[in-house]
Amino acid sequence: MTDGMHLLSQHSPEHFSSPGNRIEGMDDMLPLGGEFVAPDAGYQDLLMWSEYPLELDMYPNQMQLVSTPLPTSLTELSAMSSGSEPMTSTPSRGSVHTSSTSIMSSGEYESMLKPMEMPASTTMVDGMIPEFDVLIAAESAWPMARCNPPIFSGSCPRTAIVHLECLEQKSKEEGTWASLEKYLEQVDWAAADLATVVPMTPRTRDKMLAITQSFLHKALDIHRGGLNSYQKNGFPSPGNFNFIVLPPTEMLEYFLRSYIRSLSSYFNLVIGGCVDPNEMLINNQASTLLVLLMIAQGASAVPMPEARYLAAGLTETCRISLFDVIEKNVEFSADPVALRCALLFTILGAWSGDKWLMDIAMGQRGMYLAMLKHAGMLEPQVAMIPTFDGSTNPELQWRTWLHRELQYRLVYNWVMVDQELGLFHDTAPILAISDLQCPLPGSDALWMATSVEEWSSNAQKIYGCSNTTNAQMMGASPISHSLCDLFQDFLHDNLGRRQSTLTPMQMRLLLHPLQSLLCHIRQMLSCFSDVLSARCSPSRSVTKASTQLRLEEAQGLLQKWYEMSMAIYKSQPGCYITRCNLVLYHLISLNAVTNFPEIERLARREGFDGSYWDLAVRQNRCVSNREESIFHSGQVMRLVRCMAPDRRPSWWSAAIYRATLILWIDSVSRLDPNFQKQQIPHSSPIPAQRSSTGKNKADAGTDPDQAGASPRMAPMSGEAVAIDQVTPEDSSIIAYLWSGDGVAVLTRPDGTTFGLDKPSAVLSYGMMAIEEGVSTRIGDGLKRKLVTLGSHWNVDGLGPVSG
Repeated sequence: MTDGMHLLSQHSPEHFSSPGNRIEGMDDMLPLGGEFVAPDAGYQDLLMWSEYPLELDMYPNQMQLVSTPLPTSLTELSAMSSGSEPMTSTPSRGSVHTSSTSIMSSGEYESMLKPMEMPASTTMVDGMIPEFDVLIAAESAWPMARCNPPIFSGSCPRTAIVHLECLEQKSKEEGTWASLEKYLEQVDWAAADLATVVPMTPRTRDKMLAITQSFLHKALDIHRGGLNSYQKNGFPSPGNFNFIVLPPTEMLEYFLRSYIRSLSSYFNLVIGGCVDPNEMLINNQASTLLVLLMIAQGASAVPMPEARYLAAGLTETCRISLFDVIEKNVEFSADPVALRCALLFTILGAWSGDKWLMDIAMGQRGMYLAMLKHAGMLEPQVAMIPTFDGSTNPELQWRTWLHRELQYRLVYNWVMVDQELGLFHDTAPILAISDLQCPLPGSDALWMATSVEEWSSNAQKIYGCSNTTNAQMMGASPISHSLCDLFQDFLHDNLGRRQSTLTPMQMRLLLHPLQSLLCHIRQMLSCFSDVLSARCSPSRSVTKASTQLRLEEAQGLLQKWYEMSMAIYKSQPGCYITRCNLVLYHLISLNAVTNFPEIERLARREGFDGSYWDLAVRQNRCVSNREESIFHSGQVMRLVRCMAPDRRPSWWSAAIYRATLILWIDSVSRLDPNFQKQQIPHSSPIPAQRSSTGKNKADAGTDPDQAGASPRMAPMSGEAVAIDQVTPEDSSIIAYLWSGDGVAVLTRPDGTTFGLDKPSAVLSYGMMAIEEGVSTRIGDGLKRKLVTLGSHWNVDGLGPVSG
């Protein structure tokens, strides 16, 4: 009997299909046929966005914003979920968003064109930043986070022009950057961890302003080219464009520092930790684009409306010019600076929270990775080992080493981006491990050296003090290894002899092939039916069994990776890269025990008839191991919340969203009154967990295969296990994973706990976790998605859960 049939055999079809056993509140949202219908079933007929020009010049005074708050407590979310009426606007902490994420009608669009006063204070510490209605409407078409009924590109408003014309409009206003200047007055400019930025000269600023002006003109001309038919209505032409006004020089320098602080912690391509815009702007257009993209990245990490508008406008401007530069000069397709610009745009676009930038970033990453490969940067190369025998010029050696090292780091930065985007979009990484043959990046001590003397001194410490040091003697050095070599050593248990030399960055790179392996296995398993049919005979089930065995092997490799990473973390407890690695590890491990696309399909109610019977069937497809999915989700929450809010990776809010949705789907399944009677099957043995003594639970006299194969009762009583507070080595977690002892709970900011039996409480918890970090456009969008999800699933309205 398959796992799905085993679960469903505990209940009769009559139990699930009887009217009294349908999930309360679901019938209001379901037609007779059992398929989901959005509140406005005719919204597709209103998607005539191309008929409405979106120039912000139509707004005489201020940009149009629509104001509605998010819920700030469990009570507010429950109140939203308890009724069938749409969410309405109520004042709350200055938060701003639309009344719903559904598409507006033409009448609503007309009202959007009327000017509306900006909030008195745009410095919103706890609230959300003002947003354009069309951008919020387009959130339903995001290529990720699809927990609500989606729309698609053909029916989606154009948002790219909004960013460009927003930048244009802001440049026409007096005091454009006043509030941003006031915000930055509160920043500790002397903070030790802020990077070094060489002050801009007036000539550099003038040159940047002129080049940015030409880039923006080009972008506006391209986007307005399709709206020429509206010129007769009096809309401005590109020729009427005023000069752009960039923020003050000190503010641009702060954005460059913010770029290094927020991004270079994980993608370090800044030599010596110092950015010199004066030197960079001396070179070609690609170098200028790189400086502008750095400013955009730094601005995107500042929780202010003006910074957000600047970041989005510059991102779209640079995207068009970057593509134009490469198209006009094919040699730039192999230029490291151009590929570095492409890397920055891909990161900015993918995590921008704007539908079109996200789509383009995901679509063009394959093109840029192909450019990287065709440029020969993935090919094996002879490792460059410094020599100190007096026969070479140290300055020349340093410059040559930096040139090669920059290419290595660029390649593996792309590898990390490839892995991250594949993970959060539930697709396999594009790059194959067999293609990654170029040497791994060298020591950070050499990369961060600011002088040839410092570099030579550090090199001699790393490679030995003898002047006769040569490549043959250092052949076993990690610098000569590629990621392909490193992964082969990992598979064959050959990393133990040089585990002390492994770096957090190398451990992060190892997650790329591990994720790729797991993704292909999960795709294979998804092709098997849970119910045998005439087309699926029992004699062929051996294929599923072998695939299941491969899944267990992949989980074993992940466990081995975890143990090696924890050894590194114990020696460097403050390493933020290792903490980031652990979040990625738990997210990848979640993919081994959950089917996230299936979870989002159930959240959208696709093919769901609203009965407990169907919920049990669908939940079993979504989660194959309840305890492990809860454990890993809680650890994601714990690790993200341990990170400094302004040092988190770009995807941190998406990580919280995934963990929240997995915990929420478990919470929904608990609404079944027979939940406590359900036997929860495990499709694979639980990976061996380390106890406090360092021994495997499997060594304690219990057969892990039998423990994994036999069903266990779902724990509903016992000691509370705060899954977002305790570490994996905690005895309560080990007992919960191994024998189901204890009750999983989450922790509120005030320290009180609550169980997982209230879906609205789980969603509210996820929103609060996102709100604890720095406000970003994608984070605000994810919070709105969780609010909409709660309103679509009207399954509980019991108010806040007591601790």
